[in-house]
Amino acid sequence: MGDLVFGPVPSRRLGKSIGINNIPPKNCSYACVYCQLGKAIEMEAQRKHFYNPQQVIDEVAERVRVVEKNGEKLDYLTFVPDGEATLDANLEEIISGLKPLNRKMAIITNSSLIVERMTRAGLRTTNESN
Repeated sequence: MGDLVFGPVPSRRLGKSIGINNIPPKNCSYACVYCQLGKAIEMEAQRKHFYNPQQVIDEVAERVRVVEKNGEKLDYLTFVPDGEATLDANLEEIISGLKPLNRKMAIITNSSLIVERMTRAGLRTTNESN
């Protein structure tokens, strides 16, 4: 598996979580001085395509399979990238593709793109049932 998926890792709020890194390093809409990743390399506010959505879906599904096979607990699939998660124009497609895994999903975001209709539509997908 590649760098797109990691974990499971412990989270105080989400329990055991598989992390989904759907954005290349430091592609963000802000350059926050307190960011744990350091200063943004690519500041942008336009959503675009970064990774092949099917590759992300397949890597997450494989990681879930391995976690289940090992009998480990898994509470969430969490989009926690090295940049702003909602910059991914494929976010809705990836979320929809992960629905068959029947896992709760969380998206860690700075919400800077929440004003865009397509961003909100993608995020709403996490709350819809299969």
